[in-house]
Amino acid sequence: MKQAAILIMTSERNPSGLRTTTGTGWSKLYLAADYYLDLSYKQNGQQAFLVGQVLHEDGVSFSTGTATLLNPQGVPLQTTELTPKAGFRLAVGDLTAHRLELTLDQTTFDIALS
Repeated sequence: MKQAAILIMTSERNPSGLRTTTGTGWSKLYLAADYYLDLSYKQNGQQAFLVGQVLHEDGVSFSTGTATLLNPQGVPLQTTELTPKAGFRLAVGDLTAHRLELTLDQTTFDIALS
C-alpha cells in the first residue's frame, strides 16, 4: 500500500541564495502514518547528501525498512536499508523533481523532495 507523507515543518539554510562558505541545504520533517521522517539535504561545493532518520514517539518501530531515491521519471537511483535505531545517508546530486520512497514494513510512503 502506498501513501503520501505529509510535510509538517521545513527550514532552509542560506535561503537568500547568496554564496557562503558553509554551503546550502534544507531540513524537513514529514509525518508518515505513526512515524516521523527527519530529512536533511546538505550541499557543500560538489558534494551533496540526503540524510534522514525515521522516528516513532512511542519508541516502537518498524521491523524492515528501505529508503529509495527516484529520479523524475520514477526510476530508482539508490536504495538503502533502514534500521530502527540508525539513520541513513545517500550521496546525491541535484534533487529537482526527485522523490524518495520510504518503505516501512508493508507500507510505502511517497516523499516529494522539491
